[in-house]
Amino acid sequence: MNLAQVAIDEIESIVDEWVEFARGKEVASQAMTPEQLADHAKLLLLAIVADVGSSREAGAPHDKSTGTSADSSPDITRTARKHAAQRFQQGFSLPQLVSEFRALRASVIRRWAGQLPPVRAEDLDELTRFGEAMDQALSESTSLYSRKVDDSRNLLLGVLGHDLRTPLGVIHMSASYLLRTDTLDGAQTKSVARILTSAERMTGMVRDILEFTRTALGETLPLMTAPADLGEIARQIVAEVATVHPEARIDLACEGTITGHWDAARVGQMLANLVANAVQHGAAQPVSVTVTGADTAVTVQVHNKGAPIPAEAQQNLFVPLRQTAGGARERRAGSSGLGLGLYITREIAVAHGGSVTVRSDDEGTTFSVRLPRTPPSREGGGGA
Repeated sequence: MNLAQVAIDEIESIVDEWVEFARGKEVASQAMTPEQLADHAKLLLLAIVADVGSSREAGAPHDKSTGTSADSSPDITRTARKHAAQRFQQGFSLPQLVSEFRALRASVIRRWAGQLPPVRAEDLDELTRFGEAMDQALSESTSLYSRKVDDSRNLLLGVLGHDLRTPLGVIHMSASYLLRTDTLDGAQTKSVARILTSAERMTGMVRDILEFTRTALGETLPLMTAPADLGEIARQIVAEVATVHPEARIDLACEGTITGHWDAARVGQMLANLVANAVQHGAAQPVSVTVTGADTAVTVQVHNKGAPIPAEAQQNLFVPLRQTAGGARERRAGSSGLGLGLYITREIAVAHGGSVTVRSDDEGTTFSVRLPRTPPSREGGGGA
């Protein structure tokens, strides 16, 4: 018996089985109607059956199984994505979504196998094609579902970061005001100073969250470029970090012509991330910052001594929200552990047409930033 024909003949009972399976999932929308639970089951199965029965050129089944046949079966792609979007709204988890496809595959194959004569080679070929079509539907559905989860997370981070700015501003201003009064004793002054330092650190984290959200949702970091001196920017950042970390020793050296056309605020943010990171993670002083001018670009190197960064951790060093278990255990006080600082650093360098690299061994860790003296022009971006 032809597999596609079995699926068509028994499609109603297959859809009913899909509904019962979906009803058994522990989701927030347990009160959904059978029509809501059935969702796109019939349309999806019909698209898959049509794909199974369609003629193919040599090599096409392999292309589909490896995911390289991107334009095949648009009906499967469209229906699978609609199904993912609806299940996301209905509160299904990703494993629950995947389990639906496993159940649908098993339901069809069980009915087909019950009507089989002794197995023929063409029957097995049809089963392979059915599995490939199901895998395409599963891939398309989970891909869209994952993007929606990411977008929801990024939106939450953006709202959180935006709403935290006001109370943090109040804390910062209040602590600054108290430090300017003459009514505090020594212990009180130290306490208020710690409040101010913590508020400044949290403000930096909130800024990184907002920048991450902007880029994760597809926006490019805006630049307002103007003539700038990277040595002056570096001196200002080193002084600011030294104020927050008075126990740290930070050495700055500038060589050659180090002027260019950059967004000074963004470059300062990038350097602040690297220098603060070196101070927080360096096991011994000093931290060294070297600014070097070349013909068409300026390079900044930030070096700290200490244990090398593990090779596996280096692979995701500039990827946000990829903190390893070992990295979390070794995280120093003052570090969020989200990886946003280095991510934003890379985004700022790339927006200027530059790059960031890292070298970490027994001699210490060095981050190197290369910035062209003149960033490439960008449509819709800021510039001089």
